[in-house]
Amino acid sequence: MIRWLRLASIAVVTLALIAAGVCVGLFVVENSDWVSVEVPPLLTGMLGDTPLEIWLPALLSSWLVTALSAVALVGGSLYYVWRRRQYESLIGRLEGELTELRNLPFTRPAPLEDLPESPDPAAREASRALGSGDAEGEDEGEPEPVERP
Repeated sequence: MIRWLRLASIAVVTLALIAAGVCVGLFVVENSDWVSVEVPPLLTGMLGDTPLEIWLPALLSSWLVTALSAVALVGGSLYYVWRRRQYESLIGRLEGELTELRNLPFTRPAPLEDLPESPDPAAREASRALGSGDAEGEDEGEPEPVERP
């Protein structure tokens, strides 16, 4: 739907610009003479009080360039803001995924069935060598089971 809308809008804008160009061209061919432009009161200090003679095609092209520049500036600004929001959204999603992966051992620890049934003999020997039971004088044998009433 969006592609079709974009294609249709590009076609409409292109045809409108072609039509405007044809109309301006026909107008300029018919009226290619000089026109008198009155100087606004704010600019009389710089330009004087006498009316200026300006060639009509130059006047029309300057209006067209000004209008197209304004449209390009606004369109470029809107496009920039739209792309920036897309990039910020992507960065937010990637940071969320990274946070989830970084916290994986805390949010989903290994299940108990993954642990071995009996302790590792080397780990048992290392624990005894560190002095876990030698200080109280306990023997080195297996611990006796505790009976419950």
